[in-house]
Amino acid sequence: MTTWKNVSALLLVVCLLAVAGAAQAAVPETVPVANPGNAADTTGYGAVAYEYRIGKYEVTNTEYCEFLNAVAKSDSHGLYDPRMATEQEDQNYGGITRKGWSGNYSYAVKPGKGNWPVNYVTWESAARYTNWLSNGAGEGDTEKGNYTFKWGEVKGPDHAALATGKKTQWVIASENEWYKAAYYDPDKSGGAGYWTYPAKSNSATDANLNSNAPTAVGTYAGAASAYGTFDQGGNVWEYNDNRSGDKVGLRGGSFFINDHQGYMRSATRYDVLSAKWPNYGFRVVALGDSETK
Repeated sequence: MTTWKNVSALLLVVCLLAVAGAAQAAVPETVPVANPGNAADTTGYGAVAYEYRIGKYEVTNTEYCEFLNAVAKSDSHGLYDPRMATEQEDQNYGGITRKGWSGNYSYAVKPGKGNWPVNYVTWESAARYTNWLSNGAGEGDTEKGNYTFKWGEVKGPDHAALATGKKTQWVIASENEWYKAAYYDPDKSGGAGYWTYPAKSNSATDANLNSNAPTAVGTYAGAASAYGTFDQGGNVWEYNDNRSGDKVGLRGGSFFINDHQGYMRSATRYDVLSAKWPNYGFRVVALGDSETK
């Protein structure tokens, strides 16, 4: 027999489940990078003194769209770019649409593009995304956290210090973290060392280069690094946490026309102005005592 008491209890359970579900963000999947204390490569990069977890893939449209719906109803920080929604054949690189008006914006993933890497994002947008994850997602703060935004300036994190913590902290991959995950192989024949290209190779590996369109992350399933990351060569250039004056680090190459295999080489790196380009994206790192999968 159904009673109002039964109905009320059922509604309470439904509400609690809804709240619990809402609190679980589309956290990027990560893979562990062990072997702390490895030596740097001949390029001077790759040494990391601690264990960490790095995004198995580039941050996707699905993951970033959830972030936008949580924090960008007014979008006062310019986290969205209208070009993400463009449908023109020669500019159809983005994967997120927006509707409504400032204060009531809502966002949706374009059909078939949820697993494409998010693009048209600045380095600052990537930092705000990691702050949001560290602050519990949902309505988590974007301005304070491992990156502090104040008076037009950004104070960044100490990755090594965060790695000793007991709580998971999210950051943009440092250049050394990124480099190690892409090129270092603890089980390399002849002893631990570095490859010239991602995916355990001294020759160019399969990747989305010069195709004029992003692909779903992980499309090149046979091109995994020693730690199990994908697309550290090609698809989109990836920001890293290296900052030099008003420029930030960039590595990996992209789908864009004329991007070539040489961009995937371990020796290729750039310091660039943070900007919203169709072939710029990012990858995250989880630091600290983490159960993140």
